[in-house]
Amino acid sequence: MKTKYIFTGIILLLLIPVIIFANKIIMKNCDCKTENGYEIIGFGGKPIEVTHKIEKEGYKCISESVLWNPNPKKMTNEQLESLRNEIPEWASKNIQNFSDADKVLLISQLKNVSNKDFSEQLKYKFSYFGKPASQEIPIYEFQLNETSVFCPNYSDEYEMYGKKDKFGFEFYPESEKPNYPNILTKDDVANESGYK
Repeated sequence: MKTKYIFTGIILLLLIPVIIFANKIIMKNCDCKTENGYEIIGFGGKPIEVTHKIEKEGYKCISESVLWNPNPKKMTNEQLESLRNEIPEWASKNIQNFSDADKVLLISQLKNVSNKDFSEQLKYKFSYFGKPASQEIPIYEFQLNETSVFCPNYSDEYEMYGKKDKFGFEFYPESEKPNYPNILTKDDVANESGYK
C-alpha cells in the first residue's frame, strides 16, 4: 500500500514539469491570438496583423500591444551620435541628484566609446506599432546608473513620410512628418506602447 502511494507521488512529480512545459507552449503568444492568426493593438486601437511575423519570423507576443523581435532594426551611426549628444542633457533634467560633474563625466564617457560599443550598451526591449504609419518601432534601453533611458528607433516610421504610391499620392506627406523624441522615460514608453 505504501509503495502504491510512493509510486503515485513519483508519477505526479514527473508530470508537473510536463504540464508546465505544455502550458507554456499552449499559452505562447496567447495575448495576440485571434481566430484567424495573430494581431496586436496599434495606434489609436487599430489592430495590426502580425501572423507572419510570429509564425515565420520568430517574433514573440509579449502583450496585446507589443512584440519581441529576434532581429530588431539597429540604430544608425547618425542616431547613435544624436543619442550621445542628448543623453547627458536628458539625464540632467530627469535623474534626481545628477550633478554638473556627473554630466561632464558622462559626456566624456560617451565621447570616448565607439559606435559599436555604444550600440552594444543599448539593450533591445521590445517593439510596438504605435504611430499613424503603423511601422515597427523597436525600443532600446540604456542603463545609466540605476535609471533606464529608453531610446525608440523611429527610422521605419520616418521612411513612410514623403513616399508616393503608384499614382503619385503621398499618404503620409513629408510636411506632416513628426519630430518624435529620441529619449523616453519609463512612463513615456508605457503611454506610447501600451505596455507597462
